[in-house]
Parts: sequence; C-alpha cells; structure tokens
Amino acid sequence: MLGFKEKMDDLIAQGKSIRLGIVGAGQMGIALISHFNNIPGFKVCAIADKDTKQIDNICSKLEIDVNNLFIAESGGSPGILDSEYEDVLSGKQEPGFTGYGSASSAISGGKIIFTDDFSILAKIPEIDVVIDATGYTDVGAGVALASLLGGKDVVTLNVEADITVGPMLKKIADERKLIYTLAAGDEPAALKELYDFAHGLGFKIICAGKGKNNPLDRQANPSTLEEYAAGKGSSGKMMTSFVDGTKSMIEMACLSNATGLIPDCRGMHSPKAKIAELLSVFCSKSQGGILEKEGVVDFVIGDLAPGVFLIFSSKNKLIKELLHYLLMGDGPNYLLYRPYHIPGIETPLTVARAYFERQPWIVPRAGLISEVVTIAKRDLKEGEVIDGIGGYMIYGLIDEYGTAVKENLLPIGLAQGSILKKPVKKDTPIRIDDIIFGCSRLLMQMRKKQDETIQAGGG
Repeated sequence: MLGFKEKMDDLIAQGKSIRLGIVGAGQMGIALISHFNNIPGFKVCAIADKDTKQIDNICSKLEIDVNNLFIAESGGSPGILDSEYEDVLSGKQEPGFTGYGSASSAISGGKIIFTDDFSILAKIPEIDVVIDATGYTDVGAGVALASLLGGKDVVTLNVEADITVGPMLKKIADERKLIYTLAAGDEPAALKELYDFAHGLGFKIICAGKGKNNPLDRQANPSTLEEYAAGKGSSGKMMTSFVDGTKSMIEMACLSNATGLIPDCRGMHSPKAKIAELLSVFCSKSQGGILEKEGVVDFVIGDLAPGVFLIFSSKNKLIKELLHYLLMGDGPNYLLYRPYHIPGIETPLTVARAYFERQPWIVPRAGLISEVVTIAKRDLKEGEVIDGIGGYMIYGLIDEYGTAVKENLLPIGLAQGSILKKPVKKDTPIRIDDIIFGCSRLLMQMRKKQDETIQAGGG
C-alpha cells in the first residue's frame, strides 16, 4: 500500500494506534496477534475464542503473562448464531456480558480482553477494527454482522463466509459507511491486485488463477491426510479442504464475485502446466489452448504454486510492440505472475487501508457471480448429516451463480449440518430439494435475505 509508512508514522507521532479485536485464536489467529504486536501503530486490544481452555497455551505462544488478560465471559446468553436475523439487526439480541466499563478500563491499563463471545468485541469502544480469523462460515457471518452493527470496520480472512453472504455484509457496511473487506495476502486478494493493475491499464483479461499448493484428490479426507497434515502443521480438516480442491473453488469464486470473471466450466479446468506453459494453455481453443471463453478464473497444478497469475491481451499495436521490447513476449497474450502469497502476514496492509483510506482490499461488488456447489464425495445415504467443508462427505465445485440457482444446487457454505432426505451418488451434485438445512439460523436467514434482495436485483 503506497504511503503506508508515512501514514503510520503520523499516527504514532500523535500517540495513537489502530486498535484491534481478533476473533479466532487458532494457527492463523495466533500468528496474526504476534505479527501485529511487532508492528508499531497497531494494538491488539481483545481476543475472542470459544475455547477458553486454550488461554494458557495462547499466552505461552504469544509470551503474554496470563495476568495481563481481562476475562470477559458471555454469561451463558443465547449466541448470536442461533438468533433471528431481524432481532440482531434491531438490537434485541445482546451478549450476556455487562462489564464494558471494566473492560475499557482494563484496556486503558494495558490489559488485553479475552472472551468466549465474539459479539462482545463489537460493544467495546476501544476497538476500531475486528479481524475474523476463524474459517467457519456461520461464525464468520456472525462476526462480521455483529461487528458492523457495533460500528466496527471488518477485515476478514474468512473466504468461506464471503462467498456465502459477502454481498449482504458489504451492503450492511456501505449503509453504515463502514468497511467490510477480505484481507490481503490470500490468493483472491493477490489476484485482485494483478487484476486491478491490468484492468486499470486498459488490457483485456483472458484468465486469472492460482497455482495449487497440494496434489488434487477429490476423495481426500482427514483420515487419509492425517500424517500429511501433521507434517505441514495443519489440521486434517483444513488440509482436506485444500487437497480435495474445495478451497481453490472457494478462492476463485471470491475473485469472481469481486471482478465479474467467471469459471469457463464447472470446477474449472485445473490443468497441469509449468509457468513457461501458461500462455499456451490458458488461451482460446482457436489459439491451441483450453478456454471456451475469455475473462475466466482457473487454477493450475505445477511450479507456479504458491503463486498467482493473470493473462491479458492488448489490441494496441504500439503497446504490443513496447511489450515485446520489454521482453513480455510476442503476444497476442501476456503473462503477469506473482510467485508467492503470504496469507495473514499481509493483513496489516488491509487494516491500514480500511482505517486510513476507507477502502476495501477485495469485496464482492454486485452480488454473487459464482457459486461453489456441493458434490458428494462418496455415496451418501438418506438420513446422513453432512459434515461440511474439509470432511468425509462432500467437496465443492465452482459454477456460475445463475446455473446453480437454475439447477437448485446446494451452496457449500450452507451444507454443514444438513440432513439428506434421499441418497446421493458419489460425484453427484447435491440439490436443495435433497436436504433439510441444518446450518445456523442466522446464516440461513442472512443468505435468504441476500437472495431475495441483492441477487434478485432489489439492492
């Protein structure tokens, strides 16, 4: 972000800082807290995680004295995720915690709030920005909604929630002149930077995509990946979502919703190719490539991982000559790529942009363009309860939103907890008529409202 250093220096000179609340104290959340603690101008004021038994472990990893925490427990009040959407909007659903004055005093005294209820963060005046590092769709929706209603900007690493109810969250943020944005560093954000660069220079976008970081195995599950995940320092559930391809589908749907690019086919092509081969692979069939359309998203298996790429073209003869002179190739298409992405580590840039410039990094602009639909990973039986992303029962494939609606396909963000009303064969899409929804009440109602308003053209 241009000018980041100067803006932070000015803020520090005023004796101020950007005050943060972080939700989720898992691998990514802990790393984020540690990262922010080492960057002048940021101050982590509060941490929310439902597992309060992890306090000692969290303090140990962060080298924080447990006595420097102020514990703010919810008091057993009904959680926001089980509440009616309209009740949350109207303020009828409130956290059971009442000690906000004490919490504010604790922050002023240099302590960090630790709570088991993320909605408490929205009510603490000393927090400017709430960051979601949970990765759970329903939790992500609740974190963002509660925070926006509490007047906080939201920076989220939760791509799963964004592809499900991101347009609704953006609308709520816009109405309140707040910022809702995904964080820099993950593939969608890294690609949005390339997209904005190429689009801003007037180039035609042919394809934007990522290099897949793991082998692709649609039937992977936490058991088959247990050893592999442990070696990577990851959970079996998280690693499964990577290896079975669901995460790549979610990430490219996020980019699609932010740019208007679409998948060329259901699930994308996902060819095996090296960086040197990208231009000859991701071009039209008439040019010897694999694409039916231009302006698409995809991913590649090869030496680009963990990077991202974008292919563009230009009709301007003089510009094409200049691109050739600058060793960008002979055309007609040209390659931009970034050989890395560093999720979490780049998040401070997004926080700073939201705080100083009042701009998001990447956000769905006009409703859902793409959907990630739910596919049976194995033969599924009537009465089974779907375990969700990264499990044993389903994987996701990207498709255009209109196609998913026309075929009545189950969005993967709403799949967890659903009960099957009929058997579904392996590698077959699961339709909404096949299930009884089991996701949280709040998430379900937010998605319904989004479908009835934003997706229906009602704003």
